[in-house]
Amino acid sequence: MVDLVEGVEKEKNIRAVKWITADEFYLAGHFPGEPILPGVMTLEGMVQSAIFLAAESYARGRLRCSLEKVDRVRFKRAIVPGDRVDFLVEAAGQDGELWKFKGQAQVAGETAAEANIVLRVHYREVGFEI
Repeated sequence: MVDLVEGVEKEKNIRAVKWITADEFYLAGHFPGEPILPGVMTLEGMVQSAIFLAAESYARGRLRCSLEKVDRVRFKRAIVPGDRVDFLVEAAGQDGELWKFKGQAQVAGETAAEANIVLRVHYREVGFEI
């Protein structure tokens, strides 16, 4: 769900982009004649952006992430073909392996969706230093 990562501040925030085109497979039946991006796909873009942010926060190693919780999800505007969606995700804290994020999907500077996301991030360092 992410076409481009425009910027990352390790352990702080990320800005990722998705261009919505009319030929996206998930738009075919949602809804015939008036395609809109399904809310779950918008949420998926925010979750993937959070995972990229977690991955960029480590220099090297093996990262395994799993979605633990999503809450306070709000959909405020339809996302349609031709829109550029900016996924803005900010790290909101850590409690051991649980990382908390605040995510937002914006279209032309207007909030289309927002959610709080919790990921379980397991990191294992590999390799060695010389």
